[in-house]
Amino acid sequence: MPDGPQIDSKALEQDGFGVRPFFEAFVASEKDSNQIVGFALYFFTYSTWQGKSLYMEDIYVQPQHRRKGVGLSLFRSVSQAALTEDCVRLNFSVLNWNLPSIEFYKSLGALDLTEKEGWHCFRMNRCEMEQLAQRKV
Repeated sequence: MPDGPQIDSKALEQDGFGVRPFFEAFVASEKDSNQIVGFALYFFTYSTWQGKSLYMEDIYVQPQHRRKGVGLSLFRSVSQAALTEDCVRLNFSVLNWNLPSIEFYKSLGALDLTEKEGWHCFRMNRCEMEQLAQRKV
C-alpha cells in the first residue's frame, strides 16, 4: 500500500508483547535461511449475537513466496487458533481491488458479507473519536 505502516517496530513490540498484548501473530519463514517471508496478525473479538470471534487484521506473504502454499498455511493456522479458543467465526476484510485474495478466500468457503448480507465495514480515526468523546449528549 502506498502509505505503508504508520507505526514503528517499537510500537508493534509493545502492542504484541507488552503487559497487555493487543494481538497475536503467526510467521512463516524459509527453511534454509530462517528469514521471515510472511505473517498473519489477529486478535479476539466478541459478537453479541454469537459469542467468541477472531478477527484477522492482516495476512501478508512476500511476492516471491506467493503461490507456494505459504498464505494457505498462515490462514489455516489462524483458523486453528480460532477453533482452539472455541470461536464461532473468523472475520477479516479484503480491499475491493484485491481480486486474487477475494477469490482465494471464497474458494476456501469464506462469505463476502457485503455481497451476501449487506454488511459494510466502517472506521473512525482518532480525530473523529476525540470529537465524539467530547460531544455533548
